[in-house]
Amino acid sequence: MLPIVLDAAKLRIALVGAGPRAERRLGLLREGGAADVVLFTKPPASYAGFDLVYFVEADRAAAAQARAQGALVNVEDVLDLCDFHTPAIVRRGDLTLTVSTAGRAAGLSAVLVEYLARIFEPVWALRLAILEAKRRTWRAEGLTHPQIRAKLAGTVDQAGWLPALETSADASARSQSQNDETLRKTSFAVGQTM
Repeated sequence: MLPIVLDAAKLRIALVGAGPRAERRLGLLREGGAADVVLFTKPPASYAGFDLVYFVEADRAAAAQARAQGALVNVEDVLDLCDFHTPAIVRRGDLTLTVSTAGRAAGLSAVLVEYLARIFEPVWALRLAILEAKRRTWRAEGLTHPQIRAKLAGTVDQAGWLPALETSADASARSQSQNDETLRKTSFAVGQTM
């Protein structure tokens, strides 16, 4: 998978399906800035002109038709019919954090996004605005990209906006040992041997 960020406002998107899953997907598209979303309750005759097509239900023929007409296709929960996946998302204004397992464990994506949402609280929208203003000032002063990056990192660090990470070798070794034991137990539980 190649993670990219698309400007949904510039795309023509079809959403094929009905019910709660279609409503959830439509909400996600609108939150992402999609302005041109056409909702079809059943597959239309043509997908010409659409950039992305989301299918709520599996329909191999319709997915193939949409792909043949130039659209990228996502069929919910059917990996082999997808050209792309939509990751789990945390939005804080224009700050977007995403997690993807390439469709292999969507539940894990949800768990990790919930964790990130606790770390990156809504105040991060304001923090991004502050950093954006500082970045504009530093650029106007002629600082280079590496210098600006260092100043941004310093600002975040000095403000204490991110939780401290353990950096000692002992903490790293302890964590690796715990991870190895958990992996060993999990592998035995699913019939794998290490």
